[in-house]
Amino acid sequence: MQRLSTLLAFLMIAFAILLTAVISIQNITAISLQFLFFRSVEIPLGVLLAFGFSLGLILGAIIPLLTPLVRGNLRNGKQN
Repeated sequence: MQRLSTLLAFLMIAFAILLTAVISIQNITAISLQFLFFRSVEIPLGVLLAFGFSLGLILGAIIPLLTPLVRGNLRNGKQN
């Protein structure tokens, strides 16, 4: 059962990477992000999608590793 869930997770990630690549190729228009008064440089939408997807994969891999540490500290009464 563990192998099946691992295979399914890898297939989902591979499909998402493929979908991101196809969308990136089709959307080469340069855009700039704006938040309040700040504005970014113009970058292609595909590059922005690739960065966002990569950041999501990295955070999705790191956060489950950190949650046991936080739960362990809260159980022992150690709060920062």
